[in-house]
Amino acid sequence: MKSAKKPSSSMLSFQTKSALILLALFSLGFSERKATDPEINTPDEALNELIYGNNRFLDNAMIYTDYQEQIQKTKNGQHPHSFVLSCIDSRVPPEIILDQGIGHLFVARVAGNVEDDNILGSMEYAVEVKHTKLILVLGHSHCGAVQGAIDNVKLEHLTQLTEQIKPAFSKHNTYPIPEHIAEETSKQNVRLTMKQIYENSATIKHLVDEGHVKIVGAYYDIHTGEVNFFKN
Repeated sequence: MKSAKKPSSSMLSFQTKSALILLALFSLGFSERKATDPEINTPDEALNELIYGNNRFLDNAMIYTDYQEQIQKTKNGQHPHSFVLSCIDSRVPPEIILDQGIGHLFVARVAGNVEDDNILGSMEYAVEVKHTKLILVLGHSHCGAVQGAIDNVKLEHLTQLTEQIKPAFSKHNTYPIPEHIAEETSKQNVRLTMKQIYENSATIKHLVDEGHVKIVGAYYDIHTGEVNFFKN
């Protein structure tokens, strides 16, 4: 039986070159993907980018981590596609968990992700002046502010803040409150904040009604890193 023919050195050279070319093309494509900002023209495109961004975060495949490059790109101006209202919890940094880096998001953070006149004014600037397409209200699991509202915590200026969360909480006769009740309260608090944003700002309401802006709710699980976006 004849032994298998040994590949010639010229064939090996061709295979090696082909592999190197493919590797170079893959690397080039990946680099271009990292360097290219998403083209966002509609609220749905902005929402999809945030969904994809959290998927990248979960897959440990984040693409917006070259901060020096982003500094250079944004040094002459900013046009964020989304505004995120989130809690101050240190475990919920929107730019990271949504893989958006510098220049893609306006972010306002306050305990319990509640709205007030200052938040609304900031949002109005974003959507009217900078043409931001999406407002995301981002709640999260194990929220201390929500638990404070449930427990009727009193502390100087914090008291008025927890009072804003209490409408999301239904009275229960058992104590301690079951964990799932606290989580449902957090989600309901997001929905109430969305409603208040829409009702309390004529500027935002008009842009939403015209289809130029969407208000969306979401919930971050601090155990898994997953952001679940509300369907309504």
